[in-house]
This record gives sequence, structure tokens and C-alpha cells, in this order.
Amino acid sequence: MAYRSKAKDICRSCFKKCLARIPSRFEKYIKKCISAVGIPSTVTWIFQPVMATPLDEDTQDHSENEDPEGPIDLTKITFAHGTNSKQKLRDALSNKTIDFIEADIVLGSIIGTDKTKKIPVMAHPPATTSDLALEKFLKIVQEAATKNVKLDFKSSEAFEASLDLLKDFFDNLTEPISVWLNADILPGPGARNNPGVNASLFLTASATRFPYATVSVGWTTKWSQTDNKYLSEDIDRMTEELNKHCVVSQPVTFAVRAAYAGNSVEALTNLIKSSTEGTTLTIWNSSPNDIVDMEAVDSLINAVGKDKVYLDLSPFINTGSDGSQLLSDRHRYFYCCHATLLYDYSVRNWCLIPVYICRIYYEPVSTHTSSSDA
Repeated sequence: MAYRSKAKDICRSCFKKCLARIPSRFEKYIKKCISAVGIPSTVTWIFQPVMATPLDEDTQDHSENEDPEGPIDLTKITFAHGTNSKQKLRDALSNKTIDFIEADIVLGSIIGTDKTKKIPVMAHPPATTSDLALEKFLKIVQEAATKNVKLDFKSSEAFEASLDLLKDFFDNLTEPISVWLNADILPGPGARNNPGVNASLFLTASATRFPYATVSVGWTTKWSQTDNKYLSEDIDRMTEELNKHCVVSQPVTFAVRAAYAGNSVEALTNLIKSSTEGTTLTIWNSSPNDIVDMEAVDSLINAVGKDKVYLDLSPFINTGSDGSQLLSDRHRYFYCCHATLLYDYSVRNWCLIPVYICRIYYEPVSTHTSSSDA
């Protein structure tokens, strides 16, 4: 029995490191599925420690891994990406593992309404319809007051139409949440002919009307194997725009595409080191077609410092060697049936899971105990 007890400990440890952390409201459905397919209750105990605990030890509290005297590790901050519907917003707000809700704003219409009446809605191009308007989105976030927000404006028209809504939102905020206003305001790698959101409009409004917001600026980009890095000219022009529009007292984060960030270590390192204190990078990725050199990205993080880099990455990254790879040692999010699942990436451990299950499949029911629900 001692051997079986040790096997259970090993098994639980494996699952805690490998399985998705599933929101508690989905636990009952998993149990029903297990029962429906006839899997003995001797197996279900293995899921219980995973579902009963909301977070891994290494992600339960960001402060646990931080030196009180040292810098904060911003790479541990988590994002719910593309929160552009009512359901995704509800899921993000109820998920305790999410720090930032990222959402996109376009000028469009609500599904089922007059399409000629354009308002700011939550959608990512080419979509121009949604079940969630920016006005409603801001109201829900304001009332919840539990998550930081990153608002990604996809056009000058969408940003301009949102100014009054943003003013009301900031005026009525009662809790100290962080609000990022994001836009691609200059042409960048792979998209040199796409100017993006009007830089003067975005920076002037951000600096004068929303002084408490974090200004998140980036370059328009598309995947390219030739024009594949941020040039010193890109950096110089961005800093010139910020200085010209007096964006000097607000926090600034530069949004850079992961596929190009690793190729631009020197330029981006110089950008951060020459910027005011508190300036950061946000390394993002959303396209499975992008080939990302993760070793180079890690080199950039080490050069800049983990206290100056946010990571907003998709769960699967194409490393260019054998297709989409699981990112080792980094927690990321993906959406499945509107459930946000947090998991550690380890292909080797995933392959071992069936072995661990078989080890305890025939163990007597009487030897198992279940943890209480969290």
C-alpha cells in the first residue's frame, strides 16, 4: 500500500504540472462525462486535486516568486486575449488566473441591429459585428472592477468614436485598475505601407484626456520572412512621435510582435534602456503562421529584464522546425468552448499521463480519498 500511496503522490504531482486548470463550474460536467463512459470512480480521484485548487503553487500569487526588495516579474502577468463577446467577457471576469482582459475595438454594429448605424463594438478585423458594444463592455468592467484592461483600437475612426465613452469610463472608475489604450500608430515589419491609427490623434488624446491610462503603442505588422525585424529607424520614429506629443509622464509600453522581437534584440534593448523609468515591452503573438525563435525572445527578456517585459502569447508557437510547439516553462491561455484553461507545456509529461492512469486504474476503490471542492 505504501507503494500505491507513493504512486498516487507522483500521479497527482504530474497532473498538477501538466493538466489544464479547469474552472470549478465545469467540474460537474467532467464528472458526468467520466460516469457516462463508464470509467470507474477509482480513476476520478486523480482529477480532484487539480480541480479543487484554483492555481498552481507557482502561479497562485505572483508575489510569492518575487523578492520584496527586488523587481516585479512582469512575464507572469496573464492576458485573456480577444475578449470580444459577452461570453468571453463573462469567462474572463470569473477566471481568477487572469490579470488583464484584452479586447479589440472596431467601428461596426451589434448583431441583429441596423448595420448603417456605426458604433464602437468589440471585434477583430475583418469582423465588424459583435454582440458586445464598447459602451456595454466598459460598463461591465467598471462594475466588476476586478481586472485590468487593454483596449486595442483597430482604426482611427474607432478610436475617435470611443473618446466620450472612455472619458465617462475613467470619470466613473472607483477602483484602481490599470487601463491600457493600445494602437498600432506607425508602419512596421511586413506592413510598411500601412500607417495604422493616426499617431497624432491617438497620442494627443491619450496624453491630454486620459492621463491615468497606460499608453500602449506598436507598429503595423504582417508576417514576412524578409522584412523580419524592427529597424533602428522604426525605434527612432516612435520615440520622436512620443516626444512630439508630450507623452512623457504616463506609463508607456511598446507592443512588439514575437516573430520580430527575437530578431531585434539590440534595437529593442536600446529602446527600453534609453526610455524613461517604467517603460516596458509587451511581446505578443496571435498568428500560428508566425515563426518565432523562442531562444532569441528569451535572450531579449534577459537583456531587458523581466521587470520590463509583458508576454501576451498564444498557447501554440510555430518554431519553424516541426510546426507548432508547446512553449516550455511558460503559462499561456487558450479558449475551448468559452472555458479558459491554464496549463503547463510539457509534451513529455503529457505522453506519460496514460501510463500514470493505468498505474492506478486497478487500485481498490477503498484506498482512494477525494479532496473537497474549492
